[in-house]
Amino acid sequence: MNYLKKILSLIIFIFISCSNHIVDDSMYPIPILRVKIGEQRSVDLSKYFKYENVDLLLTDSKNNILLNDNLLIINGTSSRSGFEKIILLANGKPIQVFIKYEFMVKHTFLYKSEKVNNAIVMGSFNDWSRTALPMEQDGNKFKKTIFLEPKKYEYKFVLDGKEEIDPNNPIYVSNNIGGWNSILDLSSKAQQLPGKLLKKSYNGKWLYFNYIPPMDGAVPLEWIVLLNNTELHPDIVDPLSNHGIKVNIQSINNGLLRIIGRDTNGQLIEENQTIISNGQPLSTNSDHWHFAIVYNVMVDRFNDADPSNNNPINDPKLHRLANFMGGDISGIKEKLDEGYFSNLGINALWISPIQTQPDSSWVEWILPNRTFSGYHGYWPVEPRQIDPRFGNEIEFKDLIDKSHQSETKIILDFVSNHVHEEHSYFKEHRDWFGNITLPNGEMNIRLWDGDTRLTTWFDQFIPSYDFPSSPEAINQVVNDAVWWIDTYDIDGLRQDAVKHVPHEFWQQLTKSIKRNFPNKHIYQIGETFGSDDLINSYINPSELDAQFNFSIYFNARTVFSSDNANFTELGRVINENRISFGPIHLMGNITSSHDQLRFAGYADGQIKFSDDGIARSFEQPVSEIINQSTYSKLANFYAFNISQPGIPIIYYGEEIGLMGEGDPGNRRMMRFEINQDERNLKDTFSRLNGLRKNYASLSLGDQTIIETKGSIFATLKSYFDEHILVIINQSDTSKTIEIALPIQGDSLLNLINEDVLMLSRDSTTQIQVQPLSYSFFYVQK
Repeated sequence: MNYLKKILSLIIFIFISCSNHIVDDSMYPIPILRVKIGEQRSVDLSKYFKYENVDLLLTDSKNNILLNDNLLIINGTSSRSGFEKIILLANGKPIQVFIKYEFMVKHTFLYKSEKVNNAIVMGSFNDWSRTALPMEQDGNKFKKTIFLEPKKYEYKFVLDGKEEIDPNNPIYVSNNIGGWNSILDLSSKAQQLPGKLLKKSYNGKWLYFNYIPPMDGAVPLEWIVLLNNTELHPDIVDPLSNHGIKVNIQSINNGLLRIIGRDTNGQLIEENQTIISNGQPLSTNSDHWHFAIVYNVMVDRFNDADPSNNNPINDPKLHRLANFMGGDISGIKEKLDEGYFSNLGINALWISPIQTQPDSSWVEWILPNRTFSGYHGYWPVEPRQIDPRFGNEIEFKDLIDKSHQSETKIILDFVSNHVHEEHSYFKEHRDWFGNITLPNGEMNIRLWDGDTRLTTWFDQFIPSYDFPSSPEAINQVVNDAVWWIDTYDIDGLRQDAVKHVPHEFWQQLTKSIKRNFPNKHIYQIGETFGSDDLINSYINPSELDAQFNFSIYFNARTVFSSDNANFTELGRVINENRISFGPIHLMGNITSSHDQLRFAGYADGQIKFSDDGIARSFEQPVSEIINQSTYSKLANFYAFNISQPGIPIIYYGEEIGLMGEGDPGNRRMMRFEINQDERNLKDTFSRLNGLRKNYASLSLGDQTIIETKGSIFATLKSYFDEHILVIINQSDTSKTIEIALPIQGDSLLNLINEDVLMLSRDSTTQIQVQPLSYSFFYVQK
């Protein structure tokens, strides 16, 4: 048997050496598989199949790696931090898969009590499971030791069923729903970041990459260059004198060029990625989703152009903020025709759900039992019908036709997790839905995490599908989604409540979409509140393209709402984010959303992160903006989003600083009669969108964080011959900073005011940054 394996390995080596450009096309790029030391990870490689089935074979047996059908099982129990390459045969062609063994920190949670009988620890490290980590009791002490990645976590104890923060930990933060979570910060134990590769220039068919060494000066031992999953022949790769490399792409037409390195310390040099399209690096001339700028419209709250379809619910208990206000599809089209979106620089509209909603108000089960309506669109009672309050089929088709004529894509919000109890599916197929009560008799309502994540109901009148037990329900809802795309020529779907729907559903939906629309990229972005691991588990070629980047958002909003911020933590989060989602991705970057309190309220000091946003909507609403600085803070936040990988998403009204609390106060009616401050902010958003659309480096460039000290954030985005330096001052005083670029340049052209700053011979300069301001500089050579 060992002899046969050696022969097979030799054949593969000869095959790779003699086949310059034979690239496997049966699988999408498989990202670096990260395995936590001390744990076992199973990866379903079929999620990366381009076709219905691919025959996989592991070429070399290892004690800790097993391929069981399409399941790659990696045991990291006895591994040390580092990485390795394995070779698989996919339909007879060799592909490379990389495994990174992650360094972990041993930590013990401790709680003391004479009265508690049962204690459990839960947190962002286990997606808030209330049962997964029971603590061991020793007298009056409860302990639990686990291994964690060296980063920051939120956690709580569950004591005899009641959630409490750690009484011995004075550091805690708001949980965004009126409560608190304790903070465990292990980031100081993180290993030093390795060096990195930067896109330097593009000359003819050669791509040049510079190597930027880490603090300890480690240099590369090897570079591995792949197209998708296939290692390219050495004859198209040449080393450079500064330890960088150049790659010839003359024979490459389309695919993901990936460069991975190993340094003299044995560390993985993080992957550098370049999308090759039609024989060259992807550019802004393409209509690719990487260059999308999305505007989120809540139909009922945007613009009322047709008063004839207004039909608010007549209920004295229903607060006006929770009733229908009259916004409609015609109102969106009216603003499209007026050029509102094109002037703002928008090329994609995300439209809230438009399925028919109930004709009456409903009382929430949770205290204080407030009354709401389905104005938001998330309580469907019909699967394929537009609510008459929003418009009709002809108006929606007309909106989409006109949008496409103006090169604006349409993303439709789709509800897959649940329906309203008046929905025909719930009435006719009760077996498609789960139970509202748990086996212990507890009501399974809004138990968002842990063991009830896939079964919880949003309210007693909002039943959730039981997809694992109802394949017929999966078939029907998938067919409904495809029907909406096909009938109205939709370009993408925003998927609600992703983590409450099983992977089987998303896999079947995406498979059906690709089968029905093989020549069109239907972009799918989801919403999941949880750890990066949980969010990322749904992002793969067989499920979703992206989700909202909440780990960036929750950290950034704290910094940008401050008068004198500290960017140190956000810089760390950006590095973690790159590891989680890759150097380039399609994640959604937001400043607010319909589920979050409006950023302007925080920035203006009228509302706190710890406030109950819903209660504030009804009992103590915020006023209009008081402080002039609020507009600058919002501009800085959006400028930051523009500089980051992913897709910028504007929640309606952010471009004028619309105020609000939580639901429904964060969904106030849009205003188009605006004052000068609001007009200036809107112009700022438009100018920033113009930069994003014209400079590919902002979306696809390699990111080097230059400075995250105190109130200054400076980052360099490098995309071959295009290098842009972004500087943000989140302080109410001017700052003079010294910038040292890791690339050669002669001067900096300010893309906002066209001023020019000269660089010294070592690419350094001093820059004075105005209070609460941002700057985008083009590095000229």
